[in-house]
Amino acid sequence: MKVGTHRGQWAAVSGYLEGNELPLKRALTEIQEELGLGEEQVTFVRAGEVVRAYDNETETVWIIHPFLFQAKTKAIQLNWENTEWAWVTPIDLSSYHTVPKLREAFDRVRQDLQVVPDSLTTTITAVDEFAQDRVHGASLLGCRAIELLSATSLASKAQDQDELFSDLLSVAMRLRKTQTGMANVWNLVGMFLHVVDDERNTTTSSAELREVALNAAKTIVEAAEENAEDAARNSARLIPEGGRILTHSYSSIVFRSLDLAMKSGKHFEVYATESYPGMEGRRLAQDLITLGVPVKLIADSAVDSIISNVDLVLVGADSVLRDGSLIHKIGTRTIATDATKSNIPLRSICETMKFSVADFLGETPEINKNLFDLTPSEFISDFTTEVGRVNAIQVKEELGRIVGEIYP
Repeated sequence: MKVGTHRGQWAAVSGYLEGNELPLKRALTEIQEELGLGEEQVTFVRAGEVVRAYDNETETVWIIHPFLFQAKTKAIQLNWENTEWAWVTPIDLSSYHTVPKLREAFDRVRQDLQVVPDSLTTTITAVDEFAQDRVHGASLLGCRAIELLSATSLASKAQDQDELFSDLLSVAMRLRKTQTGMANVWNLVGMFLHVVDDERNTTTSSAELREVALNAAKTIVEAAEENAEDAARNSARLIPEGGRILTHSYSSIVFRSLDLAMKSGKHFEVYATESYPGMEGRRLAQDLITLGVPVKLIADSAVDSIISNVDLVLVGADSVLRDGSLIHKIGTRTIATDATKSNIPLRSICETMKFSVADFLGETPEINKNLFDLTPSEFISDFTTEVGRVNAIQVKEELGRIVGEIYP
């Protein structure tokens, strides 16, 4: 390739959208310009879901619209933009030095990912049930998503590595459309795909790649649980002796932090909101009482009347966006506003896997406004994670590191 970015690298036919131009129209135009093939010489096969790819060299997010066409002739007439061309089999693609994420774009169209094999019917039903889960928190659901991918690898009847990867990708893309307010579901699924994709061409059979997938799932779940524990431990050290802490909703990582703080010998008391509409705060209060922690259960509407008595607001996280804003249980923003007015710090405890790579790539998460709200970064003191305390500016830096570990 001679023009644009990444000169000298292999690429598929590609171009830039102009104005409000339709992606399919641009694809046909580029095929004509770059290959000399008119519309009558190609057959449209399918379109794939958009790929958002971060380019480290240019610090650019590319939005790729993949299309698959079948050429009716192999006679190609290159224009000045390119110096060489080749018909490449899918298995040989990885041996070429290509522009970023070319294979990932091809993965979107090489198979019809909307067609579910009979062997995966039970798994897809489980994904649908997963999508409706309104009881469990983000940490647990992130691990559950990986367990579903592990189940997919076992259920698949794929005959080769690429077919198995397509089955995993099909389920993964469905999982990523569920629980959209929880960044770790998107991220952990992407981490799993990244590991399996790296091994796709080094394995010699679907059985061998299946073993890679099962091991990856186990490792990722163990790491996620360890990171949550480390974040809770880091937060426990910051809980003030004799402090009065306000929390909202039921966060397993907040509960664990308070548990560890108490076991370390600290004394403190907790205000727990009921957390309308799910009333998860009642369960948190009961669990803390079982630990022996003094707890006052309050209505959400009573926060403004007790906030001046509080030393620290401690909440979990469902997603942290690239600008440091927080997606969490509805009511969090109101509490954060009251806390800021009273100069009370609000700290969010979470694993860095809850930092939203999708948002970093420009795909703003959909928020169910009946369940979640968005708290701007200026109301948040910091995020306590497995790597320590992270402020709003550092969130984007951390995302720049994480994105390389995530299949887009």
